[in-house]
Amino acid sequence: MPADSTSGVLPRIAVLLATHNGRRWLPEQLDSVLAQSGVEVEVFARDDASTDGTAEWLAEQAATEPRLTIIPSDGASGSAAANFYRLVQLAPADHEFYAFCDQDDIWVPTKLASHVRLSAALEVDGVSSNVTSFTPDGEQSLVKKDFPQRRFDYLLESPGPGSTFLMSNRLIALARDYLNSPTTTTTTPPQYHDWLLYVLARAHGWRWHIDGVPTVEYRQHDANVMGANVGARSAISRLSLVREQWHRGQARLLTRIALSVADEEHRPELLRMQDLVDQRNLRARFALARRASQLRRRPRDQWIIALLIGAGMW
Repeated sequence: MPADSTSGVLPRIAVLLATHNGRRWLPEQLDSVLAQSGVEVEVFARDDASTDGTAEWLAEQAATEPRLTIIPSDGASGSAAANFYRLVQLAPADHEFYAFCDQDDIWVPTKLASHVRLSAALEVDGVSSNVTSFTPDGEQSLVKKDFPQRRFDYLLESPGPGSTFLMSNRLIALARDYLNSPTTTTTTPPQYHDWLLYVLARAHGWRWHIDGVPTVEYRQHDANVMGANVGARSAISRLSLVREQWHRGQARLLTRIALSVADEEHRPELLRMQDLVDQRNLRARFALARRASQLRRRPRDQWIIALLIGAGMW
């Protein structure tokens, strides 16, 4: 909750920082996190087998910065998402809010405090936002994610970059329970951690807000795991994933995850969506294509996904 005007108590936020060969960007990112105003920040960092001195630099910083705690690595995770999953599992469970942090961005000073206020005012368990992408030559552009949410958008897209997320304690607890469940430990979780948290919240009947005010300066470089998804090159890359059925495979997985946490109100609709996503016959394709307006937030994307589904490409 926001700071009490009489007690002066600030909301405690655990920032989960996943790193891998990010030594060149980390100083600027960590400074922007520790400089957040109006909140009490504690950073929990886990390095994923870096070879550029990232782990050593973090250890040096933690020796003099009490707000930075290193989560010891228990082996290479293999991906940024897997690293974040381990952070969710291993970070302390007693903070009011949690935030994901990439190693190469810059946070606006009021990012966390503004999202805490939105969380309380709107009674939501997750807040994310637009971002401002920037390139090494200084070019900036708005990455817009705050199109109106749709009934099943959480099965096909995240509510923005995970680096913008602020999540409630109970949402992180739900994610931790999911990741620690016997069923999950024998299967592969979604390839993007931001998708997972959005699915868990929405399918469980909890609300999420996507804010239009950018709170992260989103660095674009050749080592991005997931860039800003703008431009022709990004569109070609996404189309390739569609053709390879990767995107549909993730949707199948996310639908099953949604069903595992769904409340009774949402379960019947999700079961129907599961049938449509699993099947490839003509009737199922056109039934799913007719629901395109429920699957993506951006109007242009709704038309594109409808055409891809109807043509049998998705």
